[in-house]
Amino acid sequence: MNVAQEAAASASGGTQVPSVDGDFPDDHRSAAAVPASRDARLGGEKDSRTAQDDYLLVELLCAALVKIRLERRRAGVQARGTNGSGPLPRAWRDARGRLWWKAQSLGLEGPSNDLELFDWCRRPLGSWPVPLSLTEGDLEVVLLEGDALSEFAEQAADLIQHADVEAELVQNQVFAALMLCARMNGKDDDAVQRVYCRLRRLLIDHPVLPDREVRALARELPAADSDHDSFLAKFVRVAYVHHPVQAPGKVRLRRCADCRNPVDDGAVGCGAPGCTGAPERYEVTCLGAYWAQHRATRQFFHDPGLLEGRLLDRLGELADGTLCIEDWPCLDAWDMALTFEAREPGAEAERWVVDAKDCSSPTLLARGFRCDPRVPARRRIIVIPMHRLRTPGYRTDLERELQGRVSGVEVLDEKTFLRQATVRARQAGGTR
Repeated sequence: MNVAQEAAASASGGTQVPSVDGDFPDDHRSAAAVPASRDARLGGEKDSRTAQDDYLLVELLCAALVKIRLERRRAGVQARGTNGSGPLPRAWRDARGRLWWKAQSLGLEGPSNDLELFDWCRRPLGSWPVPLSLTEGDLEVVLLEGDALSEFAEQAADLIQHADVEAELVQNQVFAALMLCARMNGKDDDAVQRVYCRLRRLLIDHPVLPDREVRALARELPAADSDHDSFLAKFVRVAYVHHPVQAPGKVRLRRCADCRNPVDDGAVGCGAPGCTGAPERYEVTCLGAYWAQHRATRQFFHDPGLLEGRLLDRLGELADGTLCIEDWPCLDAWDMALTFEAREPGAEAERWVVDAKDCSSPTLLARGFRCDPRVPARRRIIVIPMHRLRTPGYRTDLERELQGRVSGVEVLDEKTFLRQATVRARQAGGTR
């Protein structure tokens, strides 16, 4: 039985029509007893604007799929011998309720049961029997690729602000462990910032960590709790998966030559969005084990961070006395801040702040984007990788969706941004 079948078979009232608040009629819990979705006004008044917010509907479905996957994994590890059954997540019921109301308003038939809705999730969104108001590019995506979540679904679940699901996501645990390690190992704000940047770059550059490197890093970051368990060790245990080896020495593994993600034998690529690297063999020298990134760490830190790493490396080649680069200023308010010194005496320096974003859906990216005011700047820029431009209308859709949400934010592709930064750095240095 696959993810959809097991989850749907265990849900009560699988063929019942949802009530006005997205719950099923036999759900006797009060609304106050269950965390509300981001906009809970779809009730007796059937607010038409909220009912037609199809991106929220899709986000709720994606968040529910993540929740189902996490619960099934927990059942397999912590409740071995049981079937892992339980009610479908609130986000799923909310989404199905919204879909039912939309179908009713259009005189159409919604999914008759949960298994049918799972089948819909395997079809392009634009082919659903109930039409969805999404951008052209997003209508071509699916939420499930077989039993695995699609890239779109993973990112949609990450962007939605739905506390009942978001608190469960592994990337939040990684971020919390990273922040704790930085704060406990930093004597002041500047030191905390340095440790934070050190660990963020670790997640980008090291999908695999030999235990020797972990021990060396532990000497650099020694802070520990009252049980002498270091905060770095806690961070590594959350972000990585432990792989013991039989004897000290070199372990032969396979990885992508470009992004360094581990790959299986026989794989022709790593699967990271936009990566064209070929698999290669390499050796890891370890004492008793190595650590490989958790799937969620790769999905939400390493793979999106590849763009950040490329930009920081290229900008680092330009940095000199006239250009200062701050990595993840104010503990990730932005991905980077560039300060170009003034050419004329007494003139003010010019600062740019940058967020590097690699997201499959420009609409979901715009909906989740927040312009952090803690870092004042003359230019605020979203940089997108070149491979996203292969999606027709990607940049246009992103700029349109940002209008009315944030002001004064530019959208540049990776090459254009680096070209502009290079020209500006030369101007700051007084050269042409």
